[in-house]
Amino acid sequence: MGAEPGVACPGPSTPEALDAFARELDALKRDTMVRVGLEDARYITCLLWVIRGVESAGRALLLTTPWLPTLWLGAVLLGLAKCLQNMEFGHNVMHGQYDWMHDPRFDGKSHEWDSTCSKEDWRHFHNYMHHHYTNVLELDRDFGYGMLRLSAEVPWEPRFLTQAPYALFVALLFEWAIAIHNMEFERLRTDREGTKARIQALWPRVKAKMWLQIKKDYVLWPLVGSLVSLVFGAGLLKGLLAVLLGNVLANVIRNVWTFVVIFCGHFTAGVHTFDPALVQGEHKGHWYLRQILGSSNIRGGKLFHIMTGNLSHQIEHHLYPDMPARRYAEVAPRVRDICQRHGVPYNTGGLLKQLATVAVRIVRHSFPGGERTLTPLQHPVTPH
Repeated sequence: MGAEPGVACPGPSTPEALDAFARELDALKRDTMVRVGLEDARYITCLLWVIRGVESAGRALLLTTPWLPTLWLGAVLLGLAKCLQNMEFGHNVMHGQYDWMHDPRFDGKSHEWDSTCSKEDWRHFHNYMHHHYTNVLELDRDFGYGMLRLSAEVPWEPRFLTQAPYALFVALLFEWAIAIHNMEFERLRTDREGTKARIQALWPRVKAKMWLQIKKDYVLWPLVGSLVSLVFGAGLLKGLLAVLLGNVLANVIRNVWTFVVIFCGHFTAGVHTFDPALVQGEHKGHWYLRQILGSSNIRGGKLFHIMTGNLSHQIEHHLYPDMPARRYAEVAPRVRDICQRHGVPYNTGGLLKQLATVAVRIVRHSFPGGERTLTPLQHPVTPH
């Protein structure tokens, strides 16, 4: 990339200090993973049944009557179930956090979540590209999702003037934006033929997963609603529209919530970005450092953390993506202590505070200039 760094790199300043930093974080993971077992298995199994129960209650309310208060309650319950399924269950299962159970319900490679994004695309652009190259400009496409300018190092173009309202629009349809993310449409401007070939190769899988979700939420369940409504004498149309509207509202609830949590995880004030030329063959301590400097936490209670899929512990998730997420609250104080002792900033704050800084970043970088976030990784050493 070749850009001049805009932010000094905090943290370990010698190879020896970097080694010590990495060893402490490695030891913390080992100490925690040896305790993973029956309690974690019970938790994820219970969560699966809770999701099924809440979803069933929501769908039952949408089916039984087109009465407006019931419709709203059904939509909210269904939306909550979708949030839990995508975040605390699906996202974490697909990271392989429960592969050790050898239970097909919790298998990371085969799990198909309730989203228009296919499991194969998600595992490629999220599990690998995003987690391996966190906030590395040009490699981690999750930094701005190919549509937003969030740092002064990204060249300004007139199209960014509309990115604030565009971000609000994307929030409503977030699962659809995620579904096509791996197709890299933004590269059409620089590599038209190569990108067209990529889109053509990926489109059959993307289309199949989209159609599966469309059939479930917008065809089959509304048809069931129309039949139930007919049986109870309310007519076909009322039941169909009630279920259709309820499913739309539930998906919007899930989309907006996941958008908020994910954006607060990497786009708040104080996040750092990195040059791709400086991360090849990096020391493990540098990798740990990037995960912390490129991530942000959100403070909250136990229920809040569950509803975010424990992505409110984004720092811990990026350090240990295959650790059962319910353990992040347990390791967070020790991670913070390690950071403090090694001079590494630990970015955390309440939801409203973090979200406000995200909004400021999006609006500010709609215009030329902005905050320089590119951070050099100090003292390259032989990788472990």
